[in-house]
Amino acid sequence: MADNNMNNSSAHLSPEDYELTTSAAQDSQTPAVIPSYGETGAAPANDYGLTLPIAPEGGTPAYPGNTAGGTDNDYGLMHPIAPEGGIPAYPGNTIWSPPVFTLPVFPSCPGCVPCANCTVSRDSAQVRFLNASANTFPVTISIDNTTYAINAQFGTVTDYGQVSDGFHTVTVRRAAGLRTVLLQQTFPFSGGQKYTMVLVDTASGGLAMNQVSDMGCSNMNYNTGCYRVANMSFSGSSYDVLLYNHDTVFRNVGFREVTSYKQAMAGSYQFYVTNANTFSVVRELPMIVIGTISGGSFGNEPLVSYQADIAAGNRYTSYLIGNNWTNTGFRVLTVMD
Repeated sequence: MADNNMNNSSAHLSPEDYELTTSAAQDSQTPAVIPSYGETGAAPANDYGLTLPIAPEGGTPAYPGNTAGGTDNDYGLMHPIAPEGGIPAYPGNTIWSPPVFTLPVFPSCPGCVPCANCTVSRDSAQVRFLNASANTFPVTISIDNTTYAINAQFGTVTDYGQVSDGFHTVTVRRAAGLRTVLLQQTFPFSGGQKYTMVLVDTASGGLAMNQVSDMGCSNMNYNTGCYRVANMSFSGSSYDVLLYNHDTVFRNVGFREVTSYKQAMAGSYQFYVTNANTFSVVRELPMIVIGTISGGSFGNEPLVSYQADIAAGNRYTSYLIGNNWTNTGFRVLTVMD
């Protein structure tokens, strides 16, 4: 093959040029290459059908290496723009590295919206059920097609069971007779978390399900546990929880409200529940300690008293359930979370 290249360029691109090649020359012919323009700006006729960039009137064409008339003579034409982290692909550029692709990360629950910055977890959540409804009939509670509570009467609390991370439908049915569906609702369950699902009565005479997270209060001081109260009794109720020495531990705990955990020195405590005191000057104890001395008296007569044993390193919740006008009565159920 004859060497008639005016600017000593190779007739073919190298393998690094992303497998792009120019037209091969026929025998006794010269391959078409980008020439080096002189002052005339005219292109040779041996382009074999390849069209070079057309310069605007009075200008010069823009192509890699043409610096005639300045360094920015692109006249509105742009060279290839590299993707972020990459380099442009054009003849002669032999510096290359594999592109880096960032794939979306999907949560473990099917049907959820993908998130780009979350950690995939396939852990299961732990869930238990508490029937705080004062209805006289037992119920059966299931998640999707799995039964978690059978013939659950008022005050029944189940052990923790597992449920996969994601959204699941909770169904409450009568345990006997026609097994009518009383409640059906969808809840999210996050892997690695613990929940107590509490069935309560509503003001309209129906049922509602409360999802209570049993996580938190993990950084406990030496010889302390964590304690909180949840009011799941009836609509419109509000209570104060006090120690035997009349110090207020929790105040104005409304219906379906769950207090924050408070640290408590390990030991056995006697608590009293009263209707909420309306005085705004009543302050809560920041931490529960045995043997604290305080004066005064109960602002309201206690509705019920109960004992709670708190062990170091554990979390506890006292659920206030029931009422004083049905056979269930008003009571307190303390469970370890």
